[in-house]
Amino acid sequence: MSRHRAPRGPSKRARWSIGIVVALLGLGTAGAYAAYSGLDGNIRHVSADDLGDRPPKRTKAENLLVVGSDSRAGANARYGRPDGARTDTMILFHVPANGRNVRAISLPRDSVVRLPACQTAAGIALPARTGMINSAFNEAGLACAWKTVEATTGVRVDHVLQIDFSGFKNMVDALGGVELTVPEAIDDPKSGLRLAAGRQHLDGEQALAYARARYTVGDGSDLSRIKRQQQLMSAMATKAKADLANPAKLYAFLRAATKSITTDPGLGLRSMYDLARSTGDPATMKFVTVPVEPYPGDQNRVQWSRPQAQRLFDSLK
Repeated sequence: MSRHRAPRGPSKRARWSIGIVVALLGLGTAGAYAAYSGLDGNIRHVSADDLGDRPPKRTKAENLLVVGSDSRAGANARYGRPDGARTDTMILFHVPANGRNVRAISLPRDSVVRLPACQTAAGIALPARTGMINSAFNEAGLACAWKTVEATTGVRVDHVLQIDFSGFKNMVDALGGVELTVPEAIDDPKSGLRLAAGRQHLDGEQALAYARARYTVGDGSDLSRIKRQQQLMSAMATKAKADLANPAKLYAFLRAATKSITTDPGLGLRSMYDLARSTGDPATMKFVTVPVEPYPGDQNRVQWSRPQAQRLFDSLK
């Protein structure tokens, strides 16, 4: 049985997390951007035509939904069945107009919500229904995840970004690995991950296994895994800030990143660069997990605690 612990709330601090945007912080000047702009053509885009009625845009703040995908295609086939993509990670980044006090709100994959009607890539219409929030992406892709987050939170999502497993691994390797503190020894037969407790250096394969591990690590809950993912992203930010002044390393990182992401039509390398440059000190960013409680219909699932969750979403509007 999956166990769920109440999240600590919005006091936990971490550094700017999603790897590609962290790297863009290191570009420095528009002239530096120009040297890497040719990589923009590597980015895939998803249609934004099926979003339906959307929350109003009330401020100049930017909200970016990031989805981690274990696509089963191509290089990712070895991570699971070759039957489409799944997601374990959904994070909503809120960047105020002044670029300060950026927040990253993790949406637990086991959250039971009201899913809006969506259309799959094959043109199959899916009716509105109640289900886990990650099933929106699993069944109908990035656009449906975008639509679902807007419908369930009431927050206008300006941009979406999906990154796949192999891309994450390659990004970590392009950084030369990352260092983090492992609170307790890990021996996970499913992923093959074996780590001693204490300070460890992780390569891309190990970092990916650390991000995905669940049932044999910590208390086995999705909320525990979210905390490890946040820790890993923070470690990536630290390494990127230190190492990506090296043009060769930066190019290798951006090449791996841009080949592994899918975004909305309005989000390219230039717009990500501009968004990153508008932010303040990455160390002031806050990670938040949506407050949750056990779902009455299934104790292995959670639902968002009201009114705490609604107050959090209202603060983003």
